[in-house]
Order: sequence, then C-alpha cells, then structure tokens
Amino acid sequence: MQDQITRYARLLIQIGVNLQPGQPLKINAELGHRDFVRTVTALAYQAGALFVDVMWNDPLVARARFEHSADAGLDYAPEYFTARARESLDRRYAVLSLTGEEYPDAFDGIDPARMRRSRLASYARVSFYSEALMADAVQWCVAAVPTVPWATRLFPGLSEAEAVARLWGHIFATTRLNEPDPIAAWRAHDQRLGNIARALERADIRALHFVDPTPGPDGNPSTDLTVGLTDRPAWVAAASHTPEGTRFLPNMPTEEIFSTPHRDRVNGHVRTSKPVRIMEQEVRDAWMRFADGVVVDFGAAHGEAALRQMFEIEGARSLGEVALVDVDSPINRSGLIFGDTLFDENAACHIAFGKAYPLGIQGGKTMDAEALKALGMNDAKNHDDVMIGTETMSVTGISAAGQRIPVMVNGKFVLG
Repeated sequence: MQDQITRYARLLIQIGVNLQPGQPLKINAELGHRDFVRTVTALAYQAGALFVDVMWNDPLVARARFEHSADAGLDYAPEYFTARARESLDRRYAVLSLTGEEYPDAFDGIDPARMRRSRLASYARVSFYSEALMADAVQWCVAAVPTVPWATRLFPGLSEAEAVARLWGHIFATTRLNEPDPIAAWRAHDQRLGNIARALERADIRALHFVDPTPGPDGNPSTDLTVGLTDRPAWVAAASHTPEGTRFLPNMPTEEIFSTPHRDRVNGHVRTSKPVRIMEQEVRDAWMRFADGVVVDFGAAHGEAALRQMFEIEGARSLGEVALVDVDSPINRSGLIFGDTLFDENAACHIAFGKAYPLGIQGGKTMDAEALKALGMNDAKNHDDVMIGTETMSVTGISAAGQRIPVMVNGKFVLG
C-alpha cells in the first residue's frame, strides 16, 4: 500500500501541479493528512522544489471560533493574510490542496450566519489571490487523502484499517494510478474530454437545456433548466495551463467539461441529485427556481439554513459555472456518494453558484474585471458546486443560430 501511496503522491507532483524545478509549493491540508503530507513534501523537494510551505487546517479550532468568538471577532482577518497571499502569488507558488475530512461533523449545530461573516472577512484580505488562481496564474491541484472518519462512513461494515484501504483503492482507480502508465492514461483521458469540448465549440453552443423528466414532489419534471452562456463561450476539459504554458490538472480525479454561464441568462428550475456541503453543512434534496439568471425561490429537505446563508452573499444567487459529466465516469460507476465535492462533482453534471472562472470565456484569462463583467461573467465572494446530473437527464445544446443539438441522452455524451 505504501508503494502505491508514494506513486500517487508522485503523480500529484508530476502532472497534478506539474511542479517545476526551483518552484516553491504550498500544501493546504488537515492534520489527519500529515503522513501523506510528509511523503509528498519529500517528493517535491526531490523534484527540485525551492520551498514547501504547509498550511495546516484544524476544523475543531475553527469551530471554537464560530462557537465562542464575540460577534466583532468574526469580522476580523489579520493583515498578514494579504502579505502571505501576495508573496505566494509573486513567487509563483504552485498549490496542492488536499481534501478528506478528519472531523466531518465539526460544524454541526453552528449558525451558518457566523461562518459566512468569517468567510467574507478572510476573502476580503485575499480576493486578488483567489481571482488569480481561478485565472490559472499558477498551477493548482485538488486531490484527496483518506481519513478514518471518511472511510468508515463510506464502508461502515469494515474495520478502520480495511475501510481506509478500500477508500485508497477507489482513489487509486479514479486517478488512473492502476493503469500500466498513469501519465499516458491521463493524457489520453484529457484528449477524450478535449474532443468533446472542441465539438461543443464547433457547434457554437450558446445555451444548454437540462431536462430530467423524473417527477418531482409537485409532479412536474424534477429539472427543466436552460443555462445561457456568454457570447464568447470557451469549453474547458481536464488540463489547464499557466500564462507561461505549464500544463497542470486542477482536479484529480476529473471528468468534467465546463463553461461560464451568462449571469442573466438562466431560467427554469433544477433539483440537486447528490448531497453537497454548503457553509460546511450538508445540504440534501435542494431545489432552485431561476428567472433571468437569479434564484428567485429555493428550498431543501435538509440544510436549507446553510443554503439561505450562501444566497445572502452578493452574487451567490447567480451561476458561475456549468459542467457536463458523463454518468459512465468511474466515480459514478463506483456507486458511492463520497460526501466530498471533489469526487461527487465529477460523478454528475453540476452547476456552481457565485464567482465564475474567466477561462470559460474566450480570451478571458487576459481580460480585466470590467471587460469580463460586460460579457456577463458573474462575480461573488463564493463558488459553491451543486450536483444536478442523473441517469435520466438529457442535455440539449442550443447554437448561436438557434439549432437544437443533442449533447447528452440519459446522462451520456452523444456529441463528440
């Protein structure tokens, strides 16, 4: 197992962040990831890293703040947040962010409004850095590391060691580590997704119509949503690249092809297909109704308060991403709901509320904020994904000329 874990860590360094000799690396991790962090740090230095900076996160420390801090304290974020982010950007630190919660219930019972205040205060200090990462100014990669609580929640009938080993097995499979040549397998996968992205571009798709005829509680189709894109849509597949041309994989695993919606061109209703974490709270069976790009009504069977707090953020009621994922993805075929957005968003078509990616617009990486806004790109202090895809959903593309082109049928790509 350790040999496989080392191979996985090497894969993240080599093609995840594609660390360059002499480049520094930042790792975002929980304390429960410490053994893996030690492994990946050693490999980063062996690959020529200038410096490895590990940013440890402890959810229980964060809970103590949300639970006990005076209200005024929630609106405070230290100035050094800005200095640290500025140096990371100026020195071109690559970024590896590890998911896999050691304390998945750490924020149960916490008022989401208090969490929102803290989140906005921190974002105000580092918004420039978040925007730079979303524009691929440096390489970044999100990847998963098992923890005992995560593994035993997925496999409750197994011992802790067996559950962790089983979860590692799924991570190895979905990141193609079990292939004879994982790097070649990732290149082939990137090409397959790229072929579909290019087919969408050739068809000049300007809107996507999602329909799931499965009846919802009111008897109507659970999803009937039209997502209009900007007038200069770009379709992004697995790999991305920095302005210097360094290729990297922002997500491992990844199965999506995405673009940037126009903030005023979304209409209809949609229902989530998998649980999602919003404001660190689980949200299940949520629904939203859009009119002219804005959520005008919503609800959820569980976690509605967290959803409400998210929608209190300016710009969060409009979309920042629309993504297509085939139900035949290895993540979806596993039959698991991982409870981790990295995996679950790559098991199903999804939309994201809040801030949009400039790379979903042709030439967007080099445009300033005003030019992107003029093209309809949404701006907000959040970016929260929710899954909507199912095996009964079909997606039709609407071209600039008004032609309706089948893109997915029963959750599977038919275009490209």
